[in-house]
Amino acid sequence: AVDMAAIQADFSPCRTWRYGLSLPFRERKGAMMTVFLKNPSSASEFSADKTVRTASEYVWRNFPESGGVHILNLFALRGTDSKEVGKALLAKGAAHVVGPQNDKVIKTTLAASSGVIIAWGGHAGIPASAYDQRVCSCLELLVESGLPVWRNARKGSEKYPFHACYWAYQDALIPLS
Repeated sequence: AVDMAAIQADFSPCRTWRYGLSLPFRERKGAMMTVFLKNPSSASEFSADKTVRTASEYVWRNFPESGGVHILNLFALRGTDSKEVGKALLAKGAAHVVGPQNDKVIKTTLAASSGVIIAWGGHAGIPASAYDQRVCSCLELLVESGLPVWRNARKGSEKYPFHACYWAYQDALIPLS
């Protein structure tokens, strides 16, 4: 369903941080939904990973008016395992793993979205206190956006929403309170 030629990835010049990934759908022109995850791994403008494939397929099936999906992350530092992000946080600090442009891209992307599904999961691999601080900051950005925000109803919480990698396509969403 994704228009492969139209995928856009927002990387730092050194490709250390991926700030956003936009996957427009073929033959759909509506506003795009945003799925907000933990940290980017290998997905790029050339290939997807399991989480990005699951999130885009979920939006395709459950939001027929959507023109595609934006992918955002709490932390922009790329790592195939969140333990890598946790190690970098301890070694280089929160600003390094969040990424110098991440909040700016988050605000810009939210302004171009029709709604948000939070799906960052728990803090596994990342120190809980730093993770919780970042979650709170991002929840504030979501409130400021004024957009409708949902999470998976099957599992998780508002603080630790069920990670998109494990969604089933028929999972229901509930609004954040």
